[in-house]
Amino acid sequence: MKPEGGKDSSTTRTLSRGLQVLSEILGAETPPTLTELAVRTGLAKATVSRLLATLVESGFASQRPGGQTYFAGPSIARWLRTSPLEALLAEQAAPALDTLRDLSGETSVLCVPVWPDRVCIVRSLAHSPIRAQKTIGESGPLTRGCSGRAFLAFAKDPYVDAALQARPLVRMTPSSLAEPEEFFARLRTERELGYAMSVGGTYPDMNGIAVPIFAGGSAMPVAVINVSGPAARWTQERMEAFAPTLKEHAARLTGYFTSERIS
Repeated sequence: MKPEGGKDSSTTRTLSRGLQVLSEILGAETPPTLTELAVRTGLAKATVSRLLATLVESGFASQRPGGQTYFAGPSIARWLRTSPLEALLAEQAAPALDTLRDLSGETSVLCVPVWPDRVCIVRSLAHSPIRAQKTIGESGPLTRGCSGRAFLAFAKDPYVDAALQARPLVRMTPSSLAEPEEFFARLRTERELGYAMSVGGTYPDMNGIAVPIFAGGSAMPVAVINVSGPAARWTQERMEAFAPTLKEHAARLTGYFTSERIS
């Protein structure tokens, strides 16, 4: 039997405090600051700061680069959909995803950014048994694949730098973008095109194309539509030919989210 007040007691106390901080983050109407969390939990700011560092590192909390507030991280967001905007995005995008799936014959998904990752919140799977398999709550780094680049192509350089620091580039296939200079060059090109494309960049046998959706006066996308499929069928030529159709559907959703109905 371990003595009272020993290591187990200290670990339990730390866990309890960490859950207390996380509960305050999840229950807040607006993302709280470090000072606000200290006041709400009654803990010292230094203690809250250490707990937040652990929560952010583990993905349970998140903080945008240069930001002072904290919100649910990808480890939480992949299971919980609490944002009214995300709920509206899912509602409005679902029919469009079904249409895009039928027109392309491939899997279509909607992803939202949850720093420093992006999370799938709606999907429409291709009817073919050989298809891109996507699941609700599936997450991936903003720095990996065309879905992430469709977000970052419209971000300022400091934001992209922070994303690369949080999620360094990884050469997963011979076609992967593994050098920052090459990555930035691709982002500039894809911003001009209005879409991002991956040809065997994440998985050698899978290709994808992604377009951004904006809302209001947002400089960065609030979501991205991705259409992906087997490389043998969903070729670069087919994706390039499909790009105008994909951009048209994304523009319609952007038009909806910039209308007075949600302003």
